[in-house]
Amino acid sequence: MKKYLLTFIFSVIFTTCTNNLQDDKLLNNSYLNSTEQTKLSDEKIDNKPTYEVIFNLGNPVECINAEMEGVFINRTFPNEKTPKQVYFIVEKKLQLAQSQGSKNKYMTIGKNFNNDWEIHSPVTICVNRNDIISSLEATEYRIRFTIFEKIPFYYTLNLRCGAKIIFD
Repeated sequence: MKKYLLTFIFSVIFTTCTNNLQDDKLLNNSYLNSTEQTKLSDEKIDNKPTYEVIFNLGNPVECINAEMEGVFINRTFPNEKTPKQVYFIVEKKLQLAQSQGSKNKYMTIGKNFNNDWEIHSPVTICVNRNDIISSLEATEYRIRFTIFEKIPFYYTLNLRCGAKIIFD
């Protein structure tokens, strides 16, 4: 009985160590900016203006972990920071044969809110092996986001995955 118990304990320790090693291979990619310096998207979320950040994966990955934080800083004394809930959608650029002048097409691959507008963060987006379109290859992605208010705010976008990310 002790032999089986020891075997079980060592297998749990080995699995935990292996998972930690895989986590160590993940890179934290952060992007900090203000909406005053960010492109306004042509597309909206719930009919409200959104901003967009474009990024490219350095190489294919199995999963991407995404989260955003927003803060409004008033411009009067004393400067107060007010946290803001950021609603975002992660999209992958579709590689379609395009004619000149046509817009880029993006497909939603994840978002941090549900139909009741409840935020779930961070969001983990993983490859679905049965759906080739869901692959997370080295291509262009876009995050569109809003706080549903017409005020400038600062934001931090954190993407964690097994690849270096290039932000445009």
